[in-house]
Amino acid sequence: MENREKLNIFYTSALEAANKRSSEDMRKFGALMEQRMEEFRKQKKEELTSRYKTEAEKLKRDLNRQVSESTTELKRRLNERQQEKKEALFDMVSSKLEAYRKTEGYNDYLIAKIQMAKEFARQEEVVIYMDPTDQDRKEFLEGACGCSLMVSQQEFGGGIRAVVRSKNVLIDESFQTKLNQEREAYTF
Repeated sequence: MENREKLNIFYTSALEAANKRSSEDMRKFGALMEQRMEEFRKQKKEELTSRYKTEAEKLKRDLNRQVSESTTELKRRLNERQQEKKEALFDMVSSKLEAYRKTEGYNDYLIAKIQMAKEFARQEEVVIYMDPTDQDRKEFLEGACGCSLMVSQQEFGGGIRAVVRSKNVLIDESFQTKLNQEREAYTF
């Protein structure tokens, strides 16, 4: 065997050994890269999941805040509208009371309330006040009820007020008081 043949055999065997070793290194390197790529994917997936959850929670908080603000604004507007309607209703009731005060039924109402105050007082002294705007009815009511009436210094929207001093009692049958009580108690 000549040197050339020996060199050729050596060259071939060195080349095969280098190729074999290179293939083995490439396989190991490929497996390592595949493992690192899988770890990278897993890490990125966890980061994305975490970011997704964080963003979803942030969006949910923002949405809840917006819903809360909208609800508060709607409640405020509803309350304003209810107050407007309530005022309109009580304005209408006030005008109807004014119209009622011009009827004969109002005289009957005053007589009934004066009699009620007298019955409550029994034998005690009772001072019955009438609204200054009803002053023109004073003589008629005194004749119908058989008692003297006082014209109040204050307007109270109609009706009567009576004081039984011995019992320390105020009987308030004024329209203004009744209207104010209803206004406070009225809810939608």
